Amino acid sequence: MKNNFISRPVFYALHVLFWLCYGAILYASLSNWINSSSEIWGAVISDVLTSSSIAYLNYYLLLPKLYKKGKYTGYILASIAVVVTIVLLRVNLLGMTHRSVTYTYFIRSVPAFGFYLITTVIWFFANMISAQRKEIELRNSQLASELKFLKLQLSPHFLFNTLNNIYSMAYFKEDNTAPAIMKLSEMMRHMLYEDQGRFVSLAKEIKFMENFIELWGLKLDEKPTIKFSHEGVKDRHSIAHLIFLVFLENAFKHGNTMDGRIAIKLTLDKEDMLHFYIRNDVLKARKTAEEESGVGLSNVKKRLNLIYPGKHKLVLDQNTGSFEVNLKIDLK
Repeated sequence: MKNNFISRPVFYALHVLFWLCYGAILYASLSNWINSSSEIWGAVISDVLTSSSIAYLNYYLLLPKLYKKGKYTGYILASIAVVVTIVLLRVNLLGMTHRSVTYTYFIRSVPAFGFYLITTVIWFFANMISAQRKEIELRNSQLASELKFLKLQLSPHFLFNTLNNIYSMAYFKEDNTAPAIMKLSEMMRHMLYEDQGRFVSLAKEIKFMENFIELWGLKLDEKPTIKFSHEGVKDRHSIAHLIFLVFLENAFKHGNTMDGRIAIKLTLDKEDMLHFYIRNDVLKARKTAEEESGVGLSNVKKRLNLIYPGKHKLVLDQNTGSFEVNLKIDLK
């Protein structure tokens, strides 16, 4: 009978209200065939006290202290002892509520047995729900830990690569060094301060990709043909943080950035299905993109499986001259 959704005073007030209502219904039913008001009140008080005592002792004492700990025989014996003791106390303290002993001891005890069974059922359901909730919380905690671990692998990988690029620019005293550092600071701000939850605004993620492309464009001497387009993006759309970063890194790091082409397209249809496509030319002498960036792609595959289970499809296609990524994610 514990409740995590309402305050304790309200919880207690609802219990009191329930027993008052039960007593009122009992009084109304007994008044149809018992003429004495004192007998009616005696019956109502005895029934309410008996039923509530058995219900609360069963729920808060017997079930958690005995049954939950596997002491089943002790629970049965204690339940019988509690019921018999309370019924006897009711008669001894309040007297016979009817001339028939059978009626007083047994028939009038039926509601108490009913509340005993009801509280047992409620306790089992409450514990089952609590166990499921704890399992979900544990699963979410494990999921969050694994995602955090994958993100920790991702961010340093990107940072080290970018710092190496900027170091090369600074070493050769290129004019684009300062703008590159500014772009990196904007990207790091997105990586650090936008990462307060699992998801971020898709518009901000697109801005991050644009900064990424510009940063690489500042570094490259012989610039490839880069096309980046997006359409259908609304303010309400959100996406897993940095989910596209590995694909971008692979396209620029492992693709033909001398005179090749890089095409990036992101679209959202009316059903909130996201289509992400990226294609880059590759040098024939190189290994396949999957072989060169196995860790990164393995990382993003795990993240997709954890965050979008059954709601995404990733297809990687490598041929002699290009590498393509086709990713679909249901954002509903």
